[in-house]
Amino acid sequence: MIRISATQLESYRRWLLNDESTIDDMIDFLLKRTPPTEAMLAGSSFHKILENASYNDELSIVEQDGFKFDLSGLDCEIALPEAKEFKLEKQTVIDGEPVTFVGVVDAIKVNEIFDHKLTSQPNAENYIDSMQWRCYLDWFDCDKFTYNLFQSYKPANQNVYLIKSFLPVSFYRYEGIDLDVRNMASSFIGFVKNHVPELI
Repeated sequence: MIRISATQLESYRRWLLNDESTIDDMIDFLLKRTPPTEAMLAGSSFHKILENASYNDELSIVEQDGFKFDLSGLDCEIALPEAKEFKLEKQTVIDGEPVTFVGVVDAIKVNEIFDHKLTSQPNAENYIDSMQWRCYLDWFDCDKFTYNLFQSYKPANQNVYLIKSFLPVSFYRYEGIDLDVRNMASSFIGFVKNHVPELI
């Protein structure tokens, strides 16, 4: 049985659109041969901070896993739901192939899912076509998905990420979202069968 995550489907979608990417690039990603970048490691550390923060915490300068984040410049309140790191596994069959969809959302509240992103360019348009929010709305049977975009800047020769702004961007369930997810999963399964059969 193949296990498919939202991250894999989104990475596969982006790979399909990138004319400069090779088949080996996608294979290396799926087999976890690609080392994480500093930005990816910093993003993971920032996630941990938000995961461990309580609703009434006032975050200023926080350190995690060797990374330092300065949130003192944010002039806003950030709602952090109590239900964090919520996991799901959903079994189905696609093109005759048993599949387990796996997902972990950063936070969930009633009918809304939240995902935190540390980014240098908080551009909402970068997420419009993403499979991530489509997968999670479909798999978790929710109607609203909100990206919490935290704009970060690391000054030269300084070991601190300055959090400059916070931008929530929301997307909503639409008719046929389940078919879009299944169609992308079908294409992904075909790629795995042809190039990475050890994942099945």
